[in-house]
Amino acid sequence: MKRKKELKIVVLGSYNSGKTTTLETICEKKAKIEYKGTTIALDYGNTIIDGEKVHIFGSPGQERFEFMREILSQGLDGAIVVIDSSKGLTNVDEAIINKLNLQDVPYVLFANKQDISKNIIEHHTIKPDTPIIPTVATSGHGVSEGLLTLIKMIKT
Repeated sequence: MKRKKELKIVVLGSYNSGKTTTLETICEKKAKIEYKGTTIALDYGNTIIDGEKVHIFGSPGQERFEFMREILSQGLDGAIVVIDSSKGLTNVDEAIINKLNLQDVPYVLFANKQDISKNIIEHHTIKPDTPIIPTVATSGHGVSEGLLTLIKMIKT
């Protein structure tokens, strides 16, 4: 019996950018490890897209949990980097993007919280062909489209 490939996607970004809400919007089944409403280890969920199981891991955003981002990023097929549009790119976001660029991992940027601020995300660390998807994770706006864009990138 041939086993279907399952995808591993990691949701990365700074503290309070909307990573957990993004994951919860995407996934049918979810679990999280948090303390006082903040992810301290990981969020996990999965969904089925075109008959293929997609595992989605959410990482903590604080700098002190960089080691967790490293662990969760092992063997990933692609990444969603969630940026808080009202704050712009942070040092944590820049470090994440630089690592993804070095590892040549497909990723999309979610310019989240577009309901608060419609700022355009621009920075020299972002590759010119990187899709930047305007999102509002709390309402789901743009989230599914961004995920499907990433999956298409992974498969090509």
